[in-house]
Amino acid sequence: MPRRIALLGATGATGQQVLRNLLTQNVSINIYVRSKGKLLDLFPSIDTNPKVHIYAGDISDQDLITSLLTNVSIIIFTLGWNENRPGTHIIEDGARAIITSLQSLQDSGTLKTPPRLLLLSSSTWNTHLNGQNPSLLVRIIRTAFYHPYADLLAGQRVVHAHPSLIRVTLVQPPALVDQTPSGHDLSVEKVGVATSYPDLGNAIVEIALEERHQNLAKVLVSSKNGYEFGKYAGVILPKVVKGLAASLIPGFWSIHDFLERFWS
Repeated sequence: MPRRIALLGATGATGQQVLRNLLTQNVSINIYVRSKGKLLDLFPSIDTNPKVHIYAGDISDQDLITSLLTNVSIIIFTLGWNENRPGTHIIEDGARAIITSLQSLQDSGTLKTPPRLLLLSSSTWNTHLNGQNPSLLVRIIRTAFYHPYADLLAGQRVVHAHPSLIRVTLVQPPALVDQTPSGHDLSVEKVGVATSYPDLGNAIVEIALEERHQNLAKVLVSSKNGYEFGKYAGVILPKVVKGLAASLIPGFWSIHDFLERFWS
């Protein structure tokens, strides 16, 4: 009997790549999205696929999330924001919704075995890498992405607090870039400077489905062409500068959004 996988965040850059790969696998897929219309724009015929079930709505709809997770053995969570905006809490909200639903399923006797959660994280917070990178560089990166990282860490705390309900694997790439795939490397010890979205999506599906990865608490993902900083500096540095400005300049996003509307 094919495994049933729940995917949260199928319309994001990473989630799209995960879904494309999952559709080629012998698995059933429960998809959570906020907008079914957006999903159908990206995957026009997916609602006719017999192995796909779509659950659209707000992450706070507990009945929806409970239905999504019923009889699921693997949960892939790719929700989150890339921009350093305050008020970011989609990961924490999603983590709480998952735990509440799993507790409900356990209480009802429906949950027999804790499912495995693959949570998209970041190599910036990999404890094994602590001390390997210059402390100033780490501080700059964490400041430039302060708000999404705060949301990520809050979500991680939520799921890690319930080992009887869920088994967690953190998927930790470095900078994410919109580049063509070059293949992925998985490691528990080293990481490159960049991972393309297609490579990350393929890596997540491999981690989810291959038995040799089942007991990993965290895994680092790099593109095979993602080890030279100079190759990706033009993509990474503007994101870092923008994130630093958002953290250090009061009212940055108000000014940014006004100018963006003015020039559009």
